[in-house]
Amino acid sequence: MLAPPVSSPAASYNDGIVRLHAMMDRDDERIERSARTALYVHGARAPWSVVLFHGFTNNPGQYVDFAPELFVLGVNVVVPRMPLHGYADRMTDALKSLTADMLLATAYEAVDAAAGLGERVAVAGISMGGSISAHLAQYRPDVATAMPIAPDFGLLKLPRMLLDVLVPIVLALPNFFLWWDPRVKANQRPKAAYPRFSTHALMQTVRIGDAVYRAAKREPARAARIASVVNTHDPAVSNALTQEVVHRWQRHHSSGIEYVELNDLPENHDIIEPDNPLARTDVVYPKLIETLALHS
Repeated sequence: MLAPPVSSPAASYNDGIVRLHAMMDRDDERIERSARTALYVHGARAPWSVVLFHGFTNNPGQYVDFAPELFVLGVNVVVPRMPLHGYADRMTDALKSLTADMLLATAYEAVDAAAGLGERVAVAGISMGGSISAHLAQYRPDVATAMPIAPDFGLLKLPRMLLDVLVPIVLALPNFFLWWDPRVKANQRPKAAYPRFSTHALMQTVRIGDAVYRAAKREPARAARIASVVNTHDPAVSNALTQEVVHRWQRHHSSGIEYVELNDLPENHDIIEPDNPLARTDVVYPKLIETLALHS
């Protein structure tokens, strides 16, 4: 059982800024400068604040192009660095200590702070960040809009029953680090992200998706609106399981739950990262902004 953290939303803009600066102060010399928690603010409370969650082994630099596009729309934007990510030493083994609880604690802390920055709060994230966004959608009524992007409810095309067996087995075995791409190893792009991953840490991210998958069957999501976005040619996660979670949410809600397919993209998982040559951000970013519907 993965219990949601206790939320404590900021009561004012200044309160939110103080909390975010405390998060930013954790980014010491070990953290790559481009990978540190990022804040794009207009100096006062805005109609919307948006929290963007990066993917597994990536960092806030993943949103270096997308966050400013939201900012120019009058939005206050927060991009938190998730625990044990963003180290300048890309070969660090820090991820071996990552837990789902650590990820959720940081996510809730960021959303609590963002509550002071906007009249309404939206959350969005890709992959691991997508599952975190879905978890916030499931449990936080103060989230007005959630946009999980390619959430990892399931890995590859593995059936749900196999995942139920795989996660505890992998967590019981010794931890291993594997290359994302054994052909290029440390030359994996983007250059600021980790080129390898911890098997235990990966299963911890799946635990977050699993918690949402189970909760969505039992109870309604508490966010006012949820729009799940997938690339129909995503090779890394299961779109079928994402669609199943969306259907579970829809059984509880008569409206406000969407499943958005991007059909014209190449086979690719990270559709956010500007350093990914397959990302097609010229197509993806406008669609994400349209889906967030921050004008409404």
